[in-house]
Amino acid sequence: MTNRRGQAVVLAYLAVLVMTVLGGSLLNHSFSAQRESHIQQLQAELLYMAEGGLEDGVSRFAKAIANFDVDANTARYPAVGSLATAFSSGTAASTVITEAEPLPRTIADPDGVSLFVKNYHVATTVQHPASNLSMTLHQIVTRRIIYTFQHAVFYDHDLEWLPGPDMTLTGRVHSNGDVYLGTHGILTVDSEYLRAVGGLYNRRKDDPGAPMGGVVQIKKAGTNPAQFPTMSGLDSDDATWAADAQSRWGGTVKSGVHGVTRRAVPVIGSIAPGGFYDQHAGLKVVEGQLVQDGMVLVEGRDIPPGTVMTADDFYNNREGKHVRMTTIDLRKLAGHFDADGDGAEDPPGRNGNRFTNRLPANGLLYANGRTTPATHQPGIRLIRGAEIARAGGLTVVSPVPVYLQGDYNTVGKKPTAVIADAVNLLSNNWRDPTSLSRLSSRTAATTTVNTAFIAGITDTSPGRYNGGLENYPRLHENWSSRELRITGSFVSLWNSQIATGRWQYGDPQYTAPVRRWSYETSFADGTNLPPFTPWAVEITKGAWWKD
Repeated sequence: MTNRRGQAVVLAYLAVLVMTVLGGSLLNHSFSAQRESHIQQLQAELLYMAEGGLEDGVSRFAKAIANFDVDANTARYPAVGSLATAFSSGTAASTVITEAEPLPRTIADPDGVSLFVKNYHVATTVQHPASNLSMTLHQIVTRRIIYTFQHAVFYDHDLEWLPGPDMTLTGRVHSNGDVYLGTHGILTVDSEYLRAVGGLYNRRKDDPGAPMGGVVQIKKAGTNPAQFPTMSGLDSDDATWAADAQSRWGGTVKSGVHGVTRRAVPVIGSIAPGGFYDQHAGLKVVEGQLVQDGMVLVEGRDIPPGTVMTADDFYNNREGKHVRMTTIDLRKLAGHFDADGDGAEDPPGRNGNRFTNRLPANGLLYANGRTTPATHQPGIRLIRGAEIARAGGLTVVSPVPVYLQGDYNTVGKKPTAVIADAVNLLSNNWRDPTSLSRLSSRTAATTTVNTAFIAGITDTSPGRYNGGLENYPRLHENWSSRELRITGSFVSLWNSQIATGRWQYGDPQYTAPVRRWSYETSFADGTNLPPFTPWAVEITKGAWWKD
């Protein structure tokens, strides 16, 4: 009996022991599962913060390139240290971006537009604020740069192109909206690239039923000698447009139904006073005075007399206002001066000429207009610009309308650009006193301009044409039978804020020239662009991993 009781006690103890061991094991398993779950939660939070830091770092990198704050092909960003991304928890992610290949590559998209690409390695490290866990997230990204001036014509909105007299344009044409084509003469599109994201129409936008009567002829792709089939009414309104356009022009003419997509718009820094271009300019014009490195340049001491002139006697008939003009003599700005009194200007350092070339070292001139009453408009005029005496070219930026007078950049052609509220062209024969006279007293002379433009236009509304591409550079003379030759690029991204007057044809405004316009092909490979050429920066993401 005693033995049985002893056995029972032993069995009871064994049972308790087994239960205790099992309970402890289950408890340990529960604690381990909780710890594992907690660690997984911490790692998920780390990944979330690392992803946020990486996104922020890549965004800041793209913005720095777009704003010229860092070389587009930099080996490391930032140059020293790392980018910090702070979180509300009190911790911060640190990001370093380094090149994954030493040199950029140039590739062409299906339409032949050049893209400049380079791969980078992005590494973002973050320490969890509530533990000793850390994580580094890695990703390979591709930086793609698309320069602005790769088309003869680039519009971010509808493009209207309805010249009266004959007009020829050579080079790629792209609109992120619709394209409207027509003429009273012969409009020749000498290009194998005419694209519209929307529709492409052989009529007016402001008055669709108004007859034009002329001929629009467009180059057929792949033809030699070149063939120029006409539109003859064939456009996006036709049910068979997609197939007929392909058949007629061999792929030159495409619209949204052919798969044309919106092209990236370049990042344009603010042209307003105090904005990007004002802050980065190597030389400024402020209230009629030249300012360099924060100091006013004094005429007769620092620059030749007459380098900058001011006057109010120019009348703009389209705007119906006098222009408070600030005129910049680019030849004098480059230091040319008659030092020996023989009537001929001497270059810097010759015949006792002590003046130096004051064109901006970085190639960026920012020119603001003078304070102007409501009865006037401000204006910046560039004269004697046939030769741009700076090896890397010149970009002139202004928040007010700019006027180019006479041949521009025709001697030893350099990469140049004008970015402004609006662009006006005055011929080699222009004289200010005639601006208030009848148009017959303002006869233009053949003029050549070699530069790229980014400038404002005005909107078209029913019965009110904005002047179209043919009047992107606004004219003020009787150009009948005279040629206006332009080689460059026409980019339209915004509406004018100052020069908003209604387009008008004939007396007292202007009559049209024979337009011979073409694309500046030296811009195409991205190695010969005007200073501070805007670009679109795109980042595409590739492989990623973490450790």
